[in-house]
Amino acid sequence: MYPRTPYSIRTTDALAEAFEATWVVVQARDPFRDFERDFELRAALSRKLKMLSSEGVSDPVELREWALENLLLS
Repeated sequence: MYPRTPYSIRTTDALAEAFEATWVVVQARDPFRDFERDFELRAALSRKLKMLSSEGVSDPVELREWALENLLLS
């Protein structure tokens, strides 16, 4: 049995797609950062996407755009 999640399969898929697409852009913007070990940035991106999803954003492209616009990169 799988653990319960507050998200539908469609939302989970959209979040996963948005995360991967956003992560590619973030990596391209800072090619010298150690992304394999940047768990803090991964967590921040995940939180941002989940927050946007809870506000009704469900399109992966829109999630990516909002996340990139609002995510503060140091």
